Amino acid sequence: AAGAEGSSAADAAVPTRTHYSGLWVGEARPAAGMEHDVPVNPIKWSLSLCPGPGPSAFGAGFFDDAGDIPGQPVLFFLLKGEFTQDTGSVKITKTYESRNIPEELKVEYEGRLQVLPDGQAALTGSWVNAMEGTHGAFACRLEE
Repeated sequence: AAGAEGSSAADAAVPTRTHYSGLWVGEARPAAGMEHDVPVNPIKWSLSLCPGPGPSAFGAGFFDDAGDIPGQPVLFFLLKGEFTQDTGSVKITKTYESRNIPEELKVEYEGRLQVLPDGQAALTGSWVNAMEGTHGAFACRLEE
């Protein structure tokens, strides 16, 4: 359970809980012009945004369609980064947990946490995979 949320309409877009934790669902889309080479990737993250010292954004997830890695149809990844509650700023690095994937292959997410009018927390922003030269936008919502 998370802390109390602000009650006025003016507070609706500003994160006010002590943490935002749970299952985040959405998608990461490639930038215009990359749609034919880069697939839309689903987002299904177990992620906590907890302001404070140390990593303030951390979690994990998996792809269950990683058929391009022989003998490993499920590919796990870690999420770690920083959450600044005052601004809602979120920076997350996704790294893969597989010896078959180079350590240099990382996806950087940069975005903003917002509380939508319906009370749901949402993350929106951009992503970059520097090693593969791809980028785009992402959006996901905390399922509650």
